[in-house]
Amino acid sequence: MSVILQSSGSVRLTTGSGLDEIFDSAFEQDRQPGEVRADDPLFFKQDSTEWLAIQYAESQGPGDFTEVIEDEEVPEATVRIGNRTVAEVFDYNRDIPIPERYQESSVHYKTIEDWVMKLGIRARTSRDKFAFRRSYGNAFSTDIATPDGAAPVSNSHKTLNGDTIDNLETGVLNATNLETLVRSLQLQRAQDGDLGSYFADAVLCPRILHPDMIEITKSELQAGTGNNNRNYWSYIYPGMVVGSSVFLDSTYNTLNTNANTSYFVISKMHSITRAVRIPIKREYIDPMYDRRRRAFYRAHYSERTYVGTWGGLVGSNGTV
Repeated sequence: MSVILQSSGSVRLTTGSGLDEIFDSAFEQDRQPGEVRADDPLFFKQDSTEWLAIQYAESQGPGDFTEVIEDEEVPEATVRIGNRTVAEVFDYNRDIPIPERYQESSVHYKTIEDWVMKLGIRARTSRDKFAFRRSYGNAFSTDIATPDGAAPVSNSHKTLNGDTIDNLETGVLNATNLETLVRSLQLQRAQDGDLGSYFADAVLCPRILHPDMIEITKSELQAGTGNNNRNYWSYIYPGMVVGSSVFLDSTYNTLNTNANTSYFVISKMHSITRAVRIPIKREYIDPMYDRRRRAFYRAHYSERTYVGTWGGLVGSNGTV
């Protein structure tokens, strides 16, 4: 890696070798409690691609087994794929120009370190922002439709078998309505029309609902009541993961008009996928390549988040 040379009086210092470490530390900053980021493998399936576009489709499984008698011909399953869809993989880039005089001054070098630290933070927040925009943050809109043409959370999904699937609820967040979502997920049919076998592995909500979600799912006794009954959720689902993101709150999510009241129940068998073409890269560019004698510190990555299908996901917009 190239280095930034700077002088202070008669002292000549080499300090540029630490910029990558500064960037990486900011990019991998510790998570807040319950924070979900784009690289979380439970909430975003992690994949890779070498292509500039991703082709995906919905798949119909073999259906339930049937009873057969001795010497009867073995039933043949009908499996197929349909609703092929293409999603473009996007590039994300940002350069910081560094004036030559800043490289020649040890006083200004702290400013350069600050710029690089903030670039690392922005690389992460931008990655997470766009991942949520193309998934949970806009899940009630056909702008990011599943391959069947409906919003990821909708009451009008069609399976390849011809069944109608409803994974949209409207109840505000409380213990009773959370049970409605969990039951809907457990009863959800797969593309072949039979039981999908989706379990409630995680719940997801904006930060504003995170305290309520924790109280409902993790309290030892029933939340919001004056009795001492055991809490069904913490007793039956002790391993349920509670996740949240600021990119689901209305402050940073203008795509969902009910951002602050929406929440989701998710199976680990869902199909919300983050496909990475180029993982995060960062580098220092020497000023000799710029006519204005500026150096550059740059970061770049390429990826796409998409909703492969609706299976394993139930959401509520929390409107009633």
